[in-house]
Amino acid sequence: MTDAAARVLEVLAPERARFLDFARARVGADAEDILQIAMMRAALKAETLERPELVVPWFFRILRRAVADHHARRSTPNVAIDEAIEPRSEPPPDVCSCPLTLLASLRPDYAEIIRRVDVDEQPLAECAAALGITANNAAVRLHRAREALRNALLRSCGTDSVRACLDCGCDA
Repeated sequence: MTDAAARVLEVLAPERARFLDFARARVGADAEDILQIAMMRAALKAETLERPELVVPWFFRILRRAVADHHARRSTPNVAIDEAIEPRSEPPPDVCSCPLTLLASLRPDYAEIIRRVDVDEQPLAECAAALGITANNAAVRLHRAREALRNALLRSCGTDSVRACLDCGCDA
């Protein structure tokens, strides 16, 4: 195991119960298996983590993908994955809602690209095609949108870190 993987798993270990509850709510009895798969993926991808302070949100993204993969493997050809995963009207309780709330304060094109890429996990190239812009333009727009969101988070909550914002207590 690499040092980066060990550090990531060390940060994730105390949050295991939260992760298991998250998975259990979506896949039931298979939650433990899904969580183990996600932990393996996180350990393998630990070297790619650019901002260590965002380990938990980064892991939730990996866990959501593992859940989606599980549903995709089990779904029949005539049942869409989106129908198999119950839609949520609000973010899970373990994810700070401030960034999602603050999206409304951004320029509409910035909010849209963040929603598509970071929330809906649409690949950047696919998002660019849907928006009718080049992949390079989409990458620049996404970078600027994330920066604008960080600045809005800093103004609203006093931090630009989603992890630190989990306990901010603001009204955003």
